[in-house]
Amino acid sequence: MSKKLALKKLTASDLSFFHTYYTKHPKVAQKGFNLDKKVIETAFFPSLTAVIDSLPDQRSPVALTVIGPGGAAPDLLMRKILKQEKNWRLNGEVIYNPDHQPTRYDALLPDDFALLEFSGAGSPNAVKMVLLAAADAGDLSTHAAFAAAFPGGAMTILSEDQIEQAIRAGNPPVDHPIRDWLDKDLLEDVGRGGGEATEKLIIKRGARGISASELAKAKANAEAVGHLGEKLLNQHFTLSKPINVASHEWTSQINAISPFDFKIMRTDGEIRHIDAKSTAGPYSNPIHLSLSEIHHALSSGVPYSLCRLYNVSESGCAFRIAKNIAPLLKPIVDTIKAMPTGVKVDSLSFDPDYFGFAPQEAHIAGDD
Repeated sequence: MSKKLALKKLTASDLSFFHTYYTKHPKVAQKGFNLDKKVIETAFFPSLTAVIDSLPDQRSPVALTVIGPGGAAPDLLMRKILKQEKNWRLNGEVIYNPDHQPTRYDALLPDDFALLEFSGAGSPNAVKMVLLAAADAGDLSTHAAFAAAFPGGAMTILSEDQIEQAIRAGNPPVDHPIRDWLDKDLLEDVGRGGGEATEKLIIKRGARGISASELAKAKANAEAVGHLGEKLLNQHFTLSKPINVASHEWTSQINAISPFDFKIMRTDGEIRHIDAKSTAGPYSNPIHLSLSEIHHALSSGVPYSLCRLYNVSESGCAFRIAKNIAPLLKPIVDTIKAMPTGVKVDSLSFDPDYFGFAPQEAHIAGDD
């Protein structure tokens, strides 16, 4: 689940990948963008050499999205990753200034930055590159923030939190696309179909919007967070053996369309159903309930509880419980029934506080 993120301090050799720099410095003959082996292979893609060696031309094509410098909109390209001697490089045709932006890459100089996100399994199939140029007024403060936070080597692995902290410290212009890195909670909720989150993202990004691939990634990430939350809760029931729980069943693993995720058998013989609502963000992120979940909570005759899992990651999460939420759902269903003929409601979004979650916070440790 963790993203493959790195910050690269650009050298003259790297900048030779850009036509405008190469023509001004013809003695830099490389025409390729260096990728640190310790990052690209050892940390991100351990089987990269084997994958590349298995390809007929020993080159892996990648979809390259270049954003910036100066907040310039995405430039969508196709390039290749290959090994030249012992060095990994992003290579292929040099990157030209677009016809409608004839000076786009002219401001780039050594010690500018490229913020990189790699996607793919055995080898990269897509690279997102956000360029920050110290000579560009729109990038200046953010460039300085990254330089202060990461003064070290040419290529550094970063976490999302580190990137967010540097962006907030740099406080780029409100319309700068690097601010998209701050939208992970909104994107997670958009991936779950959250209407309010979608509206907020439209307002924040304006015409820049969200690409089809980014939306697909958001949906996949939301699904992955949901599954990881369930996995952690199952681990909690299995290993921690909560008081008064005699046994449990991970129902959604048996029936993917079940209106609840877990069936609990208490020591007193009572059956309870629990629905896990997970987020990689804070407790306050919206909770979504489908109409089938709501109907089940009201009609099954089995106490229906919610488990809010938050700050979900491979290293664990925090969680809180809201027990037997059916009484809180009845007036909502009555309102839905009063809707005009022909109007259907499929799901609803809730502020977690609506359900009166227990204030006690518990923790589950992951596998890290």
